[in-house]
Amino acid sequence: MSAPPETDEPGHLTSQETVSTSGYGVPGYILSVGLLIITAYFAYELIYRRTKGVAAGGPRFIIAGPSGSGKTALFTLLRYGKKSTTLPSVEQNLTTKFRLPNLPDTTKPFVLVDTPGHQKLRHGLFSALQTAQAARTVHGVLYVVDASAMSRPERLREAAEYMYDILRITERVRGGTDMLVAANKSELFTAVPAKRLRTLLETELYKIRESRAKSVSKVAADGEKDDSDDDNEDIVGGSGWLGKRGEKGSFKLEDLETEVTVLDGSVDSGKIDAWIGWMEERAVN
Repeated sequence: MSAPPETDEPGHLTSQETVSTSGYGVPGYILSVGLLIITAYFAYELIYRRTKGVAAGGPRFIIAGPSGSGKTALFTLLRYGKKSTTLPSVEQNLTTKFRLPNLPDTTKPFVLVDTPGHQKLRHGLFSALQTAQAARTVHGVLYVVDASAMSRPERLREAAEYMYDILRITERVRGGTDMLVAANKSELFTAVPAKRLRTLLETELYKIRESRAKSVSKVAADGEKDDSDDDNEDIVGGSGWLGKRGEKGSFKLEDLETEVTVLDGSVDSGKIDAWIGWMEERAVN
């Protein structure tokens, strides 16, 4: 008996079409999966760099500080060599192609990150700084403060509290991570000079340390937590004792693993040579 004839009616495949479909179905599937993987990779990279910029690859400098201190203006001046009007940042500003002016062009570019200063947006910096510091790729933290406002107790307290939380992270590695307190707007009449600012910050940091230590001790006394838990707690909150362990009555930045330098400058006046010099010294180390 002869085989039934092939048909081209709708809903029926010829033997030739069946072979053709099976021949090209697998490569098409692989191509689709490949495109999906590539798309997902680039989407991940985009989101990762936007939200975890500090942890992005490459040696870097991190700009931090309270809102309104001039961080984004400094980032713009360093990145583009010119001043511009800026607004408070709600997300990180990042470039992976930052070059310091007095280093050879052959030097590998740095990652330069400007981080938001609002209290509710700081936790991303804490987590990312901890990750980047563990990789030993952070060459320095530029902590920008408005020197013209540091004679006001509430503004000094805010600057010291944020600085305290950053120092708690930099102190967790041997040798610390160098920090520059960039005393911005130093040309203004009300500006606190760098030497005086260092003393004011030390006094305020001491008060913060003692206040947080008392809070932790009180919780421990209530049976909820012991002081030994301090080193394992979250980045934000608790005492995270800075300085010589258990030392009472004084606090000196020079006692920290982190080398803290305080230098006057002004983004608005373009007087940031001392800050750039500090960065260049750390860039080659």
